[in-house]
Amino acid sequence: MTFLLRAHEVTKRFPGVLALDRVSFELRSGEVHALVGENGAGKSTLVNIFAGSLRPDGGTIELEGRPVQIRSPHHAQELGIRAVFQQLSLVPALTVAENIFLGRELTAPGLLRKPAMRARSLAQLGIFDAGIAPTARVRDLTVPQRYLVEIAKATLERPKVLILDEPTASLTDRETSVLFRLVRELRAQGVGIIWITHRLEELYEIADRVTVMRDGRHVATLSAQETTTDRLITLMTGREYEQIYPMLQPVPPDAPTVLEVQGLCSVHGLRNISLTLRTGEILGVGGLIGSGKGLLGRALVGLEPLTAGEIRIGGETVRADHLSPHAMLRRGVMYFPADRRGEGLLTNRSVLENMTIAALERFERLAGLLDKGKERRAVVEYIRRLAIVPPNPAARVRNLSGGNQQKVALARGLIRDTQVFIMDEPTQGIDVGAKIAIYELLHELARQGAAVLFITSDMLELLHVCHRVAVMFQGELVATVPHEEASEERLLQYFFGHMREEGGQTSVDAA
Repeated sequence: MTFLLRAHEVTKRFPGVLALDRVSFELRSGEVHALVGENGAGKSTLVNIFAGSLRPDGGTIELEGRPVQIRSPHHAQELGIRAVFQQLSLVPALTVAENIFLGRELTAPGLLRKPAMRARSLAQLGIFDAGIAPTARVRDLTVPQRYLVEIAKATLERPKVLILDEPTASLTDRETSVLFRLVRELRAQGVGIIWITHRLEELYEIADRVTVMRDGRHVATLSAQETTTDRLITLMTGREYEQIYPMLQPVPPDAPTVLEVQGLCSVHGLRNISLTLRTGEILGVGGLIGSGKGLLGRALVGLEPLTAGEIRIGGETVRADHLSPHAMLRRGVMYFPADRRGEGLLTNRSVLENMTIAALERFERLAGLLDKGKERRAVVEYIRRLAIVPPNPAARVRNLSGGNQQKVALARGLIRDTQVFIMDEPTQGIDVGAKIAIYELLHELARQGAAVLFITSDMLELLHVCHRVAVMFQGELVATVPHEEASEERLLQYFFGHMREEGGQTSVDAA
């Protein structure tokens, strides 16, 4: 068989690292071929070779049966290979239309055909129905909108090969559905698509085949419809599926309440929220998009304005006009936002600066001077404990993987000696290995007496990581379910508003 794109025993070395060890990979025309593996498995290195950003040290690349040396990203595009990476290539100061046509502008003698470019851009963007104007400056768009523009740019002229790196990481469910439809249309037109993802549930909906990589090697290529999540996780990590979630230790019956919320209402739709969180407990918060689960986390630290209700930390009431992330930090409560790059981390700063910024007083000497040696030793210790890669306090956070960025954020809370961790989607967009590390860390925190409010869209995390599950629906907390009573079927009934708890009893919506 002649493959559209083929890598045969490709090797790539970096100083001290064998990134690809004789990796082979085949892509057929009209196929969505998923590429999965933990961070560091070699996925990005392989597709960067296909995209012309890296040159292999050994092995061969074939395009439509002919050997080819892909010399640069521009050469890859000339060959019909287009890539959309997480780090987007758009120029913020240019308009959407100018970005889409950058390097292939429509011209007439002596001038640019700007109206024609805007019209074609509008038609291309219309696929997504995202309300993106061709005349808008890219710098004024949201991150999901920018990603959709990048995809529109990559598919303007039908490519032979389309590489999509974590394409749904920043998209809503509706935007994801639209992207799936576009990918299916491209597949039907004969385009070969490489789909890199950590979201294994996507594979069964969009992929034809799945290749698993681990430690720079090809592990297996399987039919997406004939494999299981358990099998993929085992191939990716070398662990059995049952080993993914740590053993849940019971909360001591006399554990004190550290966070108490009564009758909380907010400007943007929280309604009469009441809950408690005890030391040593992981309380999961689940619900559909728009349920208010993310708003709850923000409201607890003053980022969502309150209209009613009371918050108590360690039995002490926090006045609404004193509610802010900094004020809660002083009380031992730290919030970890879902948008860790945009809100949670200083991505242009070092690992050291990000870890210690909330606890600089720990490293003060006389006269307010910092003990730099003590600060560095603490950071090195947490890098070791959390297995952060690269193990370099001076590394820029923007250059770390999503999983390692999340570990840096968690280390900030550990160095601060935080009592309550409010975490919004802490495992979103990170690989299985990093998820396991975070689960283990959360359970260790609970064993040491910390309390965790764990907001997540992942059903399995709610079922396996949490002592109790609080379910949000349309801004209300409709149920709190103990771990031993939680099941996917029961939680989904609450998610969709078919059941709710009232006065400790479960009621069923007859509608």
